[in-house]
Amino acid sequence: MIPSSIIITGPTASGKSDLALELAQKFNGEIICTDSMQVYRGMDIGTAKPTQAEQLAVPHYQIDLCNPDEHYSAGQYARDAEITLIKLGEHGKIPFLVGGSGLYYKALIYGLDEMPQIPKEIRLGVLNDWEIRGYEKCYQELETCDPELAFRLSPRDATRVQRGLEIFRTTQKKMSSFQKSKLGNQATRFPVKIFGIHRERKALYQRINQRTEAMLKIGWIDEVKSLLELYSSSLSSLNGLGYKQIIAYLNSDLNNNQLVEAIQQKTRNFAKRQLTWFRQEKSLKWFEISQREQLFQETEAFLSKYH
Repeated sequence: MIPSSIIITGPTASGKSDLALELAQKFNGEIICTDSMQVYRGMDIGTAKPTQAEQLAVPHYQIDLCNPDEHYSAGQYARDAEITLIKLGEHGKIPFLVGGSGLYYKALIYGLDEMPQIPKEIRLGVLNDWEIRGYEKCYQELETCDPELAFRLSPRDATRVQRGLEIFRTTQKKMSSFQKSKLGNQATRFPVKIFGIHRERKALYQRINQRTEAMLKIGWIDEVKSLLELYSSSLSSLNGLGYKQIIAYLNSDLNNNQLVEAIQQKTRNFAKRQLTWFRQEKSLKWFEISQREQLFQETEAFLSKYH
């Protein structure tokens, strides 16, 4: 049986991880990360992965699951996270799902439809287009046939852009339509309470700017150098937020000041996209970061119904 759970989400740098750590410590909880980038081994600083101290304070799950050159989907996440949820319930622990990847936690709590089988000729056709026509043309095609999916992706995200094109060419339906069929407003598969952490925009952007500088100071560039010794820079994982800009810096396409500004700007844009995504979740309740006590009270009230 899947236990009732608390979800803490919100835009990047909003402070949700620190708050979730505090909640988990207070309510005998453990943390399941809902972040599509923290699943990759070796990508620690740039994904703001929980530190060793944080993991010692409260156990964290769903991190370091695969190498950067391996594919990991929302469906796989849902299957793996469900196993973890059940184990936590068996040990009397409260699961706190924490992160900014809305599709991941939605796949878990609502379930996903089975994606269609892709004929070999279509898969090869999409791959050929990517190699011959280039990523920009393929991304433009995705913007036309599935603008919602394209909005969430980097044009260089080979795995996901190609997947979106494969599904549309096979079914003439958007990939987002398969995701939405079970990501609407229907009942969740188990009891959950979803809290969104909000900060005033100016304060959020200031935190993003400061965090970017801090991450670069503690070795983010060296982390990318180490990854490039093992993996190709063309991997979709290494085209993630910040990693792509650092690779450009290492290729002398950006100077140091341009690097910092580029990551900050891209992160701010990403936060805007996250907020757009979260606003689709009707059952999500927003809290200002200053409303800590009220959030704690609502957490306690929810848990008292099921535990």
